Amino acid sequence: MHNRRNFLKLSAGAAIGGLTAAMPASAQQSQCEEINWDESVDVLVVGSGFAGLSAAINAKKQQIGSVLVLEKMQVIGGNSAINGGWLAIPQNPIQLAQGINDDSPEELVKDQIISGRGMQNVDMLRTIANRSLDSYDLCIETGVKFREGFNIQVGGHNKARAIRTQHGTGGDITTKLFEAGKKVGVEYRLQHYIEDFIMNGQEIVGVKVRQNYRYPDLKTGKTIYIKANKAVILAHGGFAQNMELRQMVDPSLDPTLDCTNAHGATGEVTLTAMANGALPVHMNLIQTGHWGSPDEGGFGWSNALLSIGWHQGAAISVLNGKRFMDERADRKTCSEAIMKNRYEDNSPAYPIVLFNYENYKDDDRVVRSLRDEMAWKLDTLDDVAKKFDISATALKDTIAEYNQHVVDRKDPLFNRKMDTAEVLTGPFVVSRIWPKVHYCMGGLKTDLGGRVIDGRSMKPIRKMYAIGEATGGIHGEARLSSTSCLECLAMGIIVSETIKSDL
Repeated sequence: MHNRRNFLKLSAGAAIGGLTAAMPASAQQSQCEEINWDESVDVLVVGSGFAGLSAAINAKKQQIGSVLVLEKMQVIGGNSAINGGWLAIPQNPIQLAQGINDDSPEELVKDQIISGRGMQNVDMLRTIANRSLDSYDLCIETGVKFREGFNIQVGGHNKARAIRTQHGTGGDITTKLFEAGKKVGVEYRLQHYIEDFIMNGQEIVGVKVRQNYRYPDLKTGKTIYIKANKAVILAHGGFAQNMELRQMVDPSLDPTLDCTNAHGATGEVTLTAMANGALPVHMNLIQTGHWGSPDEGGFGWSNALLSIGWHQGAAISVLNGKRFMDERADRKTCSEAIMKNRYEDNSPAYPIVLFNYENYKDDDRVVRSLRDEMAWKLDTLDDVAKKFDISATALKDTIAEYNQHVVDRKDPLFNRKMDTAEVLTGPFVVSRIWPKVHYCMGGLKTDLGGRVIDGRSMKPIRKMYAIGEATGGIHGEARLSSTSCLECLAMGIIVSETIKSDL
């Protein structure tokens, strides 16, 4: 424990009061106080998802010094632990074994430029993509297992480059990174809530932390001060669960939409960074996941189930029994198409997705979904029409037309790529779909090395870094599926190198 006293600027308006207290106006009421540090560490990491865990391990590899990871919730992993375990890696070994030899980091960036719709940071995307194999190697080195022979083309990608963890969950990665970090001396602490930053001009010196915090009670625990000798890495994720902030930055976002994120994804650290000068960017760009189901809460199984449905099946509107989109387009395109399906009173007319049951009846994605009644096995199109109140005639006509498109391997209606599509014969697996708020493209502006930019000087805030969903301005209007895990792992590698070079 270090008790050396330092006179530093301490913001009077800490983030503990929630959104309002964390806004810049209150934080600017600062005063010089005598900071009695409870302890010090060389590298302080805020957040224990893919980004934070990667950064912690790689900081130890760079021999920067002691590393402490703080997590405000009661478990390690955050959103990363509950995601679908998808990872886009150009030139991954499974892809190469499939005979796909024409992929590259630049090919991935080309796809991301399209989905970004002119708002993306191409240099940052390229920086991340060029470290994709390093990110894959990090997973393999720490013991992560991927599904044997599994590498597919997911929405918005022009190549099959998405691999998936053994159990189809990001927890397969977070647990291994956590264990590997412990072996190399990373210290992890749960239930530590960041109340404020301790700043010395345009340099972060440490943090004010509520220790033994019990979410969501801000009165629990006690305040301590931790000095960061070399770096503070903000890897706290997005703010999709902060309904007040969501409404402020994007009033057009349907407030009734469910959210896939963990409850702790509320963005207080982003707001605290902003209050201390950090530049925000693209805060209003909040992505929905088009694979959500209204028949389950949170992330659920629908994401996994529809990795079959989008490829081998078809999406049908219950309003007219017709297809209405390219099922393999990017998330923004599909979400917007799905949410146009509404009754006259503007309530959701949940579309359905159906695919053949027999080929996938033993697949765990189907078994779990049927078990949990967020999907149904129906024998005929008449059964489908009856259950979802669709015109049987219209539905049969649509499926007959779709089946001909499968045979022709051409979709003249929506230009969907039909290479994986199957003729639909029944019995069917059928599920309902409706988007869920999923990912924040906005956050803190950084340079290519992860240094947080100060909005007052447009220069980096000394010793403050941000990676993962805590950052903004990288993906543009829409992030492609399976690229978040890549970004987090890669930036954890990159930021450790940046810190080493800054010392």
